[in-house]
Amino acid sequence: MTPRSNNMAAPRSNTATTTTSMQRRDRLSELPDETLARVLYHLGSVDATRTSALSRRWGNIHATVPVVDLVDPKKGERWGNVSTQKTCFDHQVTAAILGKDLPTRKFRLDAFHPPHDLRDQWFAIVSVSGLEEFNVKLRYWDHSRRNLCPFGTHPKASADFDEEMRYAYTATPPHIFRCDTLRRLLLTNWTLHVPAGSVSMPSLETLFLKRIMAKDGAVQRLISGCPNLVDLTLEQCPSVTGLVVDSPRLDSFAMICCHHASHVVLHAEHLRTLRYKGGLPGENFFSIPNCADILALTIDICESLLGKSAPAVIPITKVITRCTNVTFLHLHLRPKMAFHSGAFTRALRHLPHLRQLALKGLVDDDETVRSVSTLLRNTPNLDVLSLFPLRPRRPKPDYLYMFDGSDDDDSQNGDEENNGRRGVKKDKSALDDEDTYVHVPRILWETRVECLQRLRKIKLLNYKGMPNERMLAKYLLSKASALDQCSVTLPANKTTTEDRRRKLTKELSYWRANKRTRISYKSHV
Repeated sequence: MTPRSNNMAAPRSNTATTTTSMQRRDRLSELPDETLARVLYHLGSVDATRTSALSRRWGNIHATVPVVDLVDPKKGERWGNVSTQKTCFDHQVTAAILGKDLPTRKFRLDAFHPPHDLRDQWFAIVSVSGLEEFNVKLRYWDHSRRNLCPFGTHPKASADFDEEMRYAYTATPPHIFRCDTLRRLLLTNWTLHVPAGSVSMPSLETLFLKRIMAKDGAVQRLISGCPNLVDLTLEQCPSVTGLVVDSPRLDSFAMICCHHASHVVLHAEHLRTLRYKGGLPGENFFSIPNCADILALTIDICESLLGKSAPAVIPITKVITRCTNVTFLHLHLRPKMAFHSGAFTRALRHLPHLRQLALKGLVDDDETVRSVSTLLRNTPNLDVLSLFPLRPRRPKPDYLYMFDGSDDDDSQNGDEENNGRRGVKKDKSALDDEDTYVHVPRILWETRVECLQRLRKIKLLNYKGMPNERMLAKYLLSKASALDQCSVTLPANKTTTEDRRRKLTKELSYWRANKRTRISYKSHV
């Protein structure tokens, strides 16, 4: 029996040795260079370079990745904030460009006031041959970064740059506009310099312009030189007054806070996505031949609708009405969610294919809750409902905007400033009394909303558990008999404790008409 036992023990030892060798085997490093380079392709330049310390096998792989993707950590505080970065960012960019074995295909840079001589060399080198993406955001020492919106919370809110800083941004490199391999061009905080006849970008598919200083016609000349645009976004471009986009392939168009624009013509054969953020547009603001092809529509009205008559809202509701095949609609109305619900309700009657509806705004009284239910009565085929309740905020003093002047996109403005002072007190008292009974008015409770019988998912974003938010949540959950999931996103602040999360989740679970509805939540980052 003893020899047999010894013979049986040997295979176990071999198996253990084989298992150990397999565990030590580095299969990732055995992949070919092209595959490893493809893995590093999705990392930033800093992380890709760090892999050279893993082993000799990884030593020079990062040099074969044709991507430069770097973010300058400097913020630009006036009082001398010293960067903790061990390597000078300017040298880092230079080394990343010159250290490549292949021409740069994608150049992504977020830089804080780079020196002009180095900056010009960077751009000249990367655009020599084969560049496919040029994505550069510049930041400056002395220029405000607040949103260019006359309805913002900044004390000096405006739709245009200050007079003393106009055309002070870095001018765009002219050779970029003659790069026939470029497919994506994303510019933030530039002075757009486009000489007549200098644009030739037949391969450009994505164009993104944000906070662009430009003389009259520069943006139009750039767009006219890109006949194959698929995705076009203009954000905070005050020089744009009128626009004509003649690109049959255009699939997505967004105009955000270009408050001087009065007319937009889109010669697109099959436009799928349209986003508009701004004041109430005038009659015939958009000229789109095939509105029926639009599937996703976002309407974000910057200005307060308090005191606005129904005729003033009609032009924007006409845009919604013409998009007869839209399946996703996002409405952000100020101050209140579903404000002027009567006008928008009539527009929703023309959207038989609507499956996803997102509503954003204040929920400060039961009338707003009733307005939301009124909208829902005209969305019988809805599958997903997203609600983003906001709270009014008082404007901050001017000195707080001096160096980090970005307006909060979710903050309220205009006629809502006085309401904001009352809203803060109301919210504080609501937080102190979380367990009060939530009363749903009888007229609301008896309202029949057809879509709640088939609704599959509800998203409550920025949910703080304020009284009227809870009323709306209770009404929806108690009526949604086919609901599969309720996803709740809580604000990431000091008041959102773990105990409060548990109480809100328990409360939402108690209101469910369908006890199989899953309640999930996460903190907003």
